[in-house]
Amino acid sequence: MYGAAWFRLNVLFYMKRLATVLRRKTLAIVLWLLFLASTFFMFKASRDPMPLLLRETVIESWFSQLSTGNQITFNQITFNLAGGIISGLFIYVLVVWLPEQCKRRRVRDSLAQHYDLFKEECISIFLSALQQSHDPELLQRLKYRSYFRQYFKEKIAPDQERWHSVINGLNGQLVKQLFVELEILMNEVRYALTVIDIENEDAFTFLKRVSQVLYRYRNVSDTYDDMRQLYSFMWVVHTGWSVIDGYTDKDVIADIIEAI
Repeated sequence: MYGAAWFRLNVLFYMKRLATVLRRKTLAIVLWLLFLASTFFMFKASRDPMPLLLRETVIESWFSQLSTGNQITFNQITFNLAGGIISGLFIYVLVVWLPEQCKRRRVRDSLAQHYDLFKEECISIFLSALQQSHDPELLQRLKYRSYFRQYFKEKIAPDQERWHSVINGLNGQLVKQLFVELEILMNEVRYALTVIDIENEDAFTFLKRVSQVLYRYRNVSDTYDDMRQLYSFMWVVHTGWSVIDGYTDKDVIADIIEAI
């Protein structure tokens, strides 16, 4: 059940990503158009002489003053209104947009680091189950999905792959460590959902479902079926397996964190 829920996350993200990116930038496009339009009308309404560099050029005709019945009053209103909009946009950028972007970047980088650490700690646990020393170089290579698949699908006996040996070697203490890593990652995902406004609707939905999946796996029992689902989940995370695409080097969680 949990494996199927996890697989659906891939479909949810990649089917709508392009549409979401366009929708996410709508506000930025509107604000830029408002800024450019206000700048244009402010120059059109200004009574200051055109700079010498721009005189007798096409640009001078673009910014020629507006012609109305009560030109002075109309120009003043237009100039003040355009200037007020531009000032408001600058205040919005300085007071709202820039601090929010800085906080978003910090949270995104922190979540990406914790996700990378989660994979690293899980791999370390798998190597412990094999009773192998933690070779730092090997551990870093195993973070690449293609190498992880190649390494753990390698046969160490005629009827046994290395991953089967990992499952057999995961004792109670090592499984408890896996649960701890799941809980740490779940808390980081929830923190990100709480402290920043995730404009990307699909990213928000995806992270909510990731949090739910992590919570379910954190609370599995030690029965054979539940443990098999946990091992399947770990295999999916580290190898990129999907019922839709098979094995892929795409890291859905890393991609969605980048899209926050």
